[in-house]
Amino acid sequence: MKTIKISLLSTALLCMMFSCSRDDCEYGISGPDLKAGATESLVIRVAPSGGDDTGNLVNAFAEAISLGEGTEVRLLEGNFSVGLVEIHEFYGRFTGAGKGKTVITARKDLDIAPVLSQNLNPYLIKFVGGDIYMSNMTIKTPDGILTLHPVMTWLEGLVAFSARNRVYVSMHDHIRAAIDNVEFISGSDWPSGYRSNCNTGLLAGLDSQGSKLAGGWPLSPTDVSITNCYFENFDIYGALIAYINKGTVTVTGGNYFNHNSTQAYGYGGSLAFWHNNDLNVTIAGNTFYDGPGARFGIEVMSSPWPAYLQQVDQTRATVFDIEKNEFLIAGGTGGILVNDQRRVIYSDAIPMIFNVKSNKFLLSDEGFTGIGCFSMSGMVIRNNSFSGEGSYGIRVMRTAPVLNENGLMLGNNLSNATFSVTSVLLNTGSRNWTIVGGNLGETLTDYGANNIITGFNVNYSDVPFGETIVDNLEEMRDGLKSLREK
Repeated sequence: MKTIKISLLSTALLCMMFSCSRDDCEYGISGPDLKAGATESLVIRVAPSGGDDTGNLVNAFAEAISLGEGTEVRLLEGNFSVGLVEIHEFYGRFTGAGKGKTVITARKDLDIAPVLSQNLNPYLIKFVGGDIYMSNMTIKTPDGILTLHPVMTWLEGLVAFSARNRVYVSMHDHIRAAIDNVEFISGSDWPSGYRSNCNTGLLAGLDSQGSKLAGGWPLSPTDVSITNCYFENFDIYGALIAYINKGTVTVTGGNYFNHNSTQAYGYGGSLAFWHNNDLNVTIAGNTFYDGPGARFGIEVMSSPWPAYLQQVDQTRATVFDIEKNEFLIAGGTGGILVNDQRRVIYSDAIPMIFNVKSNKFLLSDEGFTGIGCFSMSGMVIRNNSFSGEGSYGIRVMRTAPVLNENGLMLGNNLSNATFSVTSVLLNTGSRNWTIVGGNLGETLTDYGANNIITGFNVNYSDVPFGETIVDNLEEMRDGLKSLREK
């Protein structure tokens, strides 16, 4: 199994000699979510050289930074061969001619040793600090071995956005990025036997490799939006949101996640959230395809990871609003996995507000489950539809000693699916869940305490049902209203 790979390289030698052209007379708005207020923008055009384009790309960003906020680095149509690049404090636009038209491909002679020596992760392109609008291009790795390293022959990822890393803290200790209409594609890793030679398509959050740091790794204040993008064939994560404190994340507008993550690692997903705090997240209108050997479409773990991270105070609940997505679970493990492990580590933790509403789950080829949730409090699962064949529809589990409690399932339709084990599993760690609806299929298994199931026949139950319906909708409405006002 691959080790967890986390590092990045600074090949951004800020030269002031340029082999690209600058057009000082173009005007336009910088792009969505950019703080740069100027409507005038300079455009630096970069053409593919037919050889190594790393230097041209580095030089273009250096010039753009020197010209000030709102400058655009525009890659023309063609194929760019690029080594490791790290850009600091870029406030502007990074654009291409379109998916499949502007194509950035990682070189196969990458020297990642300097990055690893700094306890950073080898990502192809890194942004540290700034406000970036990135759009209209394809970024990929070719098949086969990518690096000169004797062991780590793969890349940790393609693009990373961080407010800080182990060796550099950005000027405002913050980064904001909007990524629109970009393809992220990993090649195969056939020489070593791994499916992919790149672990992650996109990272938003702290850049640090696995070694410990005195006082713990500091979290990275990060805001990121991902729209109209495509992620394919990454070994662990299509997009990873990790080690962020007080950030806003939106993943909307038709993103397609195609067969990312590998079951054998025991972690990972097409869109994964790990070790974050005080986060606002909206995930809507996306498609997740999890084929044979893949894990989950969306994976969320709230653990504060005390062994490695600085421990910061919660100031409010982390909010997840997951609506109107489609999960095609064709032999993969499942659609959504969420574990509020912060509640297991800290008894006074503020539970996540987690709303899963109006999504479609299509299971086939022995897909395992639609939704799995651990150690939640007040989770709401509403108006979702399930079809096809799988082992489970919804699993409500615990991580001892914390219970999975006070949840609500309302109006879900599981009657069009066949489950080899059960449509809904409430295990022994579940308590005070309320399940309302007449279309939940023919089987339900309740091993919990004081759970209420109404509106359909219950085939199996070891314990009596509860006496009062737990309704978390008011708290959920307040949380979602706060999220949408951000």
